[in-house]
Amino acid sequence: MSATDRMAEQLAAARTAVDAEFGEGYAAAHPELVAACVQSAAIHTAVIIGKQASEETNKTLLQLKPRLFG
Repeated sequence: MSATDRMAEQLAAARTAVDAEFGEGYAAAHPELVAACVQSAAIHTAVIIGKQASEETNKTLLQLKPRLFG
């Protein structure tokens, strides 16, 4: 999934969630709230991807340890 597709998906989800919580049309009237929700989702996604990359790096290092240090 491209970053643009992910952002569009997060934007739609944020609009839906805001309207569900505060009533139909609230998201359109309060774009700053929708933007904050999308920003939060983007940060969360970045943290998850970083965690996965870190876990893969740690796994690789553990596999290489015997070769590097005997």
